[in-house]
Amino acid sequence: MNFTPFNFKTSLLRMVSLFIVIFSLFPNVCFAENQNLISKADQALAVGDLDNAEKLLAEAVKFNPEGYRALKALAELKFQLEKHEEADALIDQILKLEVTGGRKVLVFIEGEEKGRKGELIDETITKMVAPKTSGSKFVRPGALVPVEHYRIFLMDSGKAEFMPKSAVRVKYIGIPRVLREHVVVLREKVKKRIIALTKANVPEEMVPVKGGCFLMGSEKGGPLEKPVHEVCVSSFKMDVKEVTQVAFQSVMDNNPSHFPGGDLPVDSVTWMEAKEYCISLGKRLPTEAEWEYAARAGTHTNFYWGDDYDATKANYCDGSCELNVRVADASDGFKNTAPVGSFPTNPFGLYDMAGNVSEWVFDTHDPSYYIMSPKDNPSGWVPLQTEEVQLGPEQDFLAERSASRKIVRGGDWESHPSAGWSASRKVYYPGYRIEGVGFRCAAE
Repeated sequence: MNFTPFNFKTSLLRMVSLFIVIFSLFPNVCFAENQNLISKADQALAVGDLDNAEKLLAEAVKFNPEGYRALKALAELKFQLEKHEEADALIDQILKLEVTGGRKVLVFIEGEEKGRKGELIDETITKMVAPKTSGSKFVRPGALVPVEHYRIFLMDSGKAEFMPKSAVRVKYIGIPRVLREHVVVLREKVKKRIIALTKANVPEEMVPVKGGCFLMGSEKGGPLEKPVHEVCVSSFKMDVKEVTQVAFQSVMDNNPSHFPGGDLPVDSVTWMEAKEYCISLGKRLPTEAEWEYAARAGTHTNFYWGDDYDATKANYCDGSCELNVRVADASDGFKNTAPVGSFPTNPFGLYDMAGNVSEWVFDTHDPSYYIMSPKDNPSGWVPLQTEEVQLGPEQDFLAERSASRKIVRGGDWESHPSAGWSASRKVYYPGYRIEGVGFRCAAE
């Protein structure tokens, strides 16, 4: 019997050659397999087989962790299956992808090991080409046949090329902006659902505030802060922190916030909702005088820490903020709202009295109230007319408008630091929903 002698070098070369062939085909194989998994998942979803669709999409994400289509479909399915934490993690993964116009691609050309970066010019262009005779390098004479091509600008060559779809595989890079916006909307739904299912610590901790007298207003501020006048308030209690979304959701069974997060302050809340929340817990909205007294905490400066803005003390519109009131060279660590209690307390032990979200107070606005308000425990202007009394045409229209407006106190993430002065005031209609406005409660 004859044996072929074992040649280690020859065998090794064959193995390496085989590996190279497999490796060169791997991108195409993966791409095809990934598309096949997504297609099967779509079919499973169409017939209501959610469990199988979930498995198929999860496998597709393993094949291509940056493929937005499988990621988005799986996140939506997880939300439908009430697997909210898993959906939230997938959404975070999607939102980390590069935002594109949907044209950046990675091109895997048959016979090449690595993908080439390019920009898709045309998804499909049909070109008439002469087919090759099977097994021959020579073209067959006769009629041309239509073949679908991509037209892609290749970054490395700097040229636009026509590529037969049968010979290349295209992988999209990043996520188109319009689809990303859909994912942002989905994130809001997911986070609000997580908040709704979170057990809240209600009512919030309060701190006793010993009554006293102080100078209310500021001569350095705008017309709303003048004139400076002496005010005395009785002892009261104030929430240590701004009302969170998880607390608001647990009491009011809804969450209007634009920036969802359980430990973030509730925002975009109306004055009526804030008042109702506090009353539901046996509390009330603080008066404007109580609020400024608590914010100052015995100080006489612009802020409770001094006269100058300090990004380590409060959340304002810093360099990451996209509004034109931003302080470009400052960074407080948060683009929008921050978790309540992220910054140091004031001397009374209260958090976020100078920033994060502005806060509704009880008072109704009147332009002359600072001139005529009582010294002791002022609670804002009270219109003479009631809901049962109709305003006559002879009454001043501006007074009518003022009667319906409420005071908002404190700075916020979308305002310049000067809006966070202890004396700063804003006036809004009670039904306004503003991304930078929340509240806290007070009690006797």
